[in-house]
Amino acid sequence: MRRFALRLSGRLPTGVKRLAVGFHEARFFVGVIGVVIDSDARVLLFRHTYRPFAPWGLPSGHVRPDETPAQAIVREINEETGLVAESERILEIRAGRRPQRLDVWLLCRATGGTFRLGAEVDEVRSFALDGLPDLIAEQKRFLAEHRAALLAVAAALRDQTGSTSG
Repeated sequence: MRRFALRLSGRLPTGVKRLAVGFHEARFFVGVIGVVIDSDARVLLFRHTYRPFAPWGLPSGHVRPDETPAQAIVREINEETGLVAESERILEIRAGRRPQRLDVWLLCRATGGTFRLGAEVDEVRSFALDGLPDLIAEQKRFLAEHRAALLAVAAALRDQTGSTSG
């Protein structure tokens, strides 16, 4: 019976196939989370105006159609704060449940811009990995799990700065 259904579905118009898949498959948001770390191993956090239970958090947002995760996090950081950043590489991709989503965690580098207050973010500050404020549990867990890698990134940044200035 399954074989027959698959053969039949192969003959259906594209729109009907998409509709059938939409009913059968899970729908996911694609989120992006930026980890911006400096040479002193401090992580850039935003104080969000809409989250009183854990206002501080990593820059984040959703991927729009026809946008890469790297483009999305750079856009989100700029839209929310006026700061300019570059995405360097993907750190991890994780699926989440509430809402169903696929989160792309990206290592980013701040490159400039001027902070401006906005509707979503009213403060930006860098915190030492050992002195983080209350964060959403998932972000706190991620930073703890990737602590060694983030410290290595900070050390590499120190080496780059030291070798270019000396």
